[in-house]
Amino acid sequence: MPKVQDVIDTQAVTGAVWRKRMQDLSRNVGRSHAPLFAPLLFGVAAQIEAIPIMQMAADATRLRKNLTELRRVLGLNAMVCAVPSAMELQSVGAGVSSDWPPRLVSAPMNVGGEIDAIAVATSPRLAASLAAVRQLAVADTSEPVLIAALSGPASLMAQLRAVGSDIDAEAGYDYVGRLLATLARQYAEAGVHVLQLHETHMPDDTEIDHWKGALGTAGNVARFHRIPPVLIFNVVGLAPAWPTQVVACPTPAQHAGAMARAHGRAWSANALHWPTLPDDSASERLVTTAAEVAVNMPIATLKSQIEQARGTSGEGQRP
Repeated sequence: MPKVQDVIDTQAVTGAVWRKRMQDLSRNVGRSHAPLFAPLLFGVAAQIEAIPIMQMAADATRLRKNLTELRRVLGLNAMVCAVPSAMELQSVGAGVSSDWPPRLVSAPMNVGGEIDAIAVATSPRLAASLAAVRQLAVADTSEPVLIAALSGPASLMAQLRAVGSDIDAEAGYDYVGRLLATLARQYAEAGVHVLQLHETHMPDDTEIDHWKGALGTAGNVARFHRIPPVLIFNVVGLAPAWPTQVVACPTPAQHAGAMARAHGRAWSANALHWPTLPDDSASERLVTTAAEVAVNMPIATLKSQIEQARGTSGEGQRP
């Protein structure tokens, strides 16, 4: 249980300090601190207006307002402006389903070709997400940490293969790496402070080098903008080797203790299973979730679970 002074000190941390701490994470520097608590909350924000998630996701103003109100109600210091939802490949022409989260139903016509950055930035859902980030970056005086969570390169390759693309590993990973680099640059220029790459698949052993190359392509762009590229594996029982191209963010089962470099921690997407957040001596700099929190979880329940994770029961605010 945190000491009262710990809670007071954490409450005093400004948005600007949290943003600086994320810049430090991108360079593997900075002192230990209680981690930024940033669960993947996106679709649940549609409950604010009781509208379909896809409608919110394609409307920058509604997206900004719903995410802002959700963050206010929950008392978080971070806001997730995108989650893995087939938006990445949709931005280059892939067909997606209309449910949530959307899934790929057809591959882009120009798989493996040049990435048209203008077409990517103007695809409806991505354009709304980027516009919401720009609005938040200048309009929210509390300066929340803005996070874009995207599918990782192995997951994008799995999506392409699932809809019949026969692109080979070398060309495919080069393509998705360039796509993620384009998205990283666009989100960085819009004002995002953290880039998360979520993998639901691992590459085959013969594809590891291509996968690392794709991570490096996107990660280098993020680090250039002083944004940490955080890697999360949502694969049960996997104990991955964490590439140096990214910031490791293991689940407790994947790596229970501190790591040699500054890192994050991925908790369960089920808020009912959240433990208590670490204090200022933590080795983790960021606590997120391995996947998006269930969009139908009542906001009141979510608020209660966040308070329990902070160890405050509503009497104060942990990270």
